[in-house]
Amino acid sequence: MPERRTPVQITVDLAGLREVSADLRHQTEALKSDLAVARRRMGWGARFCLALDCAEGRAARVSAGDVLAQHRHNAEVQLRITEGLNNALDQIAKNYADADARAAARIYDVEAELNKAIAELKRAAETKQAPLLRGMLP
Repeated sequence: MPERRTPVQITVDLAGLREVSADLRHQTEALKSDLAVARRRMGWGARFCLALDCAEGRAARVSAGDVLAQHRHNAEVQLRITEGLNNALDQIAKNYADADARAAARIYDVEAELNKAIAELKRAAETKQAPLLRGMLP
C-alpha cells in the first residue's frame, strides 16, 4: 500500500521575506561594485615576473591569468544567480501581497453580503410582527 502524504502547509512571513530580499539586494549591489573594482585592477592580467623573461615566468603569468579569468567568470555567474534570486523573492512577495489583497477584498465582499442579508432579515421580521393589541381582548 503506497504511503499517503499529508499536505504540507507553507506560511510566508511577508515582512521577513522583504527583509531578506532587501538584504540580499544590498549584498548584490556590493558584489557588483567589488566586481567592477576587481575588473579595473586586474584588467592587465598577472603582472609579476615581467623582469624575468623566462619560460617559467611566462607559464606562471599565463596560469595566474587563467585563474583570474575563471575567478572573474565565476563571480559574474554568482552575480547573475543572485540577481535572479532577488527577482524571484520580489515576485514571491508581490504575489503573496496580491493574494492577501484579493483575500481581504473577498472577505470584505462576504461581510458586506452578510450585513445586507441581516438587514433584510431584520426588516422582514419587523414587518411580519403583528401589532400589539391594547386594551380588552376580543
